[in-house]
Amino acid sequence: MRSLVYAAIACVLCGCARHSIRSITAAQAPVVVSDTVRESTPNDYLRVSFLSPGTKVTSLSRPGALRAFATAVALYVPPLPLKNQPYYSGLVNDDAQVLVAMRCRPPQPEKVDAVLATWPNVFLAIQRDVPVDARACSPPPADTATQMACYARAFNDPPATAVPLALAHAFDYAAVLYDADHTSMAKWLQSNYGVYPAFAGSGYSIKDSYSLSTEPMTSQQILVRSVSSEYILRNVSLSDAGCRCISVAPYSGRSNDRLDPDFIWKAGGNGACTSVEKLSSTSP
Repeated sequence: MRSLVYAAIACVLCGCARHSIRSITAAQAPVVVSDTVRESTPNDYLRVSFLSPGTKVTSLSRPGALRAFATAVALYVPPLPLKNQPYYSGLVNDDAQVLVAMRCRPPQPEKVDAVLATWPNVFLAIQRDVPVDARACSPPPADTATQMACYARAFNDPPATAVPLALAHAFDYAAVLYDADHTSMAKWLQSNYGVYPAFAGSGYSIKDSYSLSTEPMTSQQILVRSVSSEYILRNVSLSDAGCRCISVAPYSGRSNDRLDPDFIWKAGGNGACTSVEKLSSTSP
């Protein structure tokens, strides 16, 4: 018995202990992962959509759109069942539609111009996507795209000594887009950026916000459900975005199978969307 005890002590003091320490330090804490993907863009993105059968997917978003939303792959490892995953991005699983899932690692990040989805970043992105000269903004332009570009150009972000004051300045400015006098600009944001009233502009998507129009949320609910970091990427081709994409038609039990980013990368078409019969159902 004594020899077994001594052997165990020796193991702890030598290789076994070193192996245990290596195992602990090798894994990053969730807070470190979240900090990393927010302080700098992760260049490893996950985008999920539910589309009608026969829809051809060749770019990140629909043809004609300027930007597309995506989330960081690191936040969805280990993978979740499909029925749970979309909620964290403000979507909802649709068993009747074709699932299109892509994992994108842009070989030239500057082509996608990914930014954390905050209102200040949106206004800066609009200025890059729809460049206008200051003279085009006076008198007020007639076309909506230029109106939106001028509104973005006029945004300023002064530092403040109180967080609520700094945030209130940005959110108040963005909130104007949702009043009765700016409906055309709000529709432009929806059509070109995928920015709907459920967009927080804090860099986080709002869990369960898909039903916001019928189930309004309080500020408390919105803050509590701000879970998953989101990014806006320029709407480039799947190839330019370094995407591997799968499409999965409805099948019995699809919602219970896991949406694994590694499976998407292995089974997906390189720069194209490949049809697969089933998602990987292997548990993490």
